[in-house]
Amino acid sequence: MIRVDATSFVPIYEQIKRGIARLAATGRLKSGEPLPSIRDLAAEIIVNPNTVARAYRELEQEGIITTQKGRGSVIAERARTDAERDLKAHLGRVMDEAIAEARKFDLDDPAVRGLVEDRLRKGADRKRGGRHE
Repeated sequence: MIRVDATSFVPIYEQIKRGIARLAATGRLKSGEPLPSIRDLAAEIIVNPNTVARAYRELEQEGIITTQKGRGSVIAERARTDAERDLKAHLGRVMDEAIAEARKFDLDDPAVRGLVEDRLRKGADRKRGGRHE
């Protein structure tokens, strides 16, 4: 469900948060769907339970999940729309940075568009297992 990269510069609790938010934004985790307990998720991804607890706490503060004593944590009703909005905003910032970087090398719109299309094709090829159809 959630993957973490211990070599990443992104803190593990943040990777957990992003993973859960992404799953909610894409509908793979639905509103009301229970999340694993803190201990279960910590054991599954081999991290300290305090790290998962921090991620859950921050997700609750952001309205992505709700926690009820005795019931555990579930995806909040509005989580998908909020997470989708946040994801789009984040990706927009990443793309803005990439475009700004391309402009430093005097690349025009068609060249930038070509780079994006090339990356999309490569991503599709990787998804298909490297086959070219």
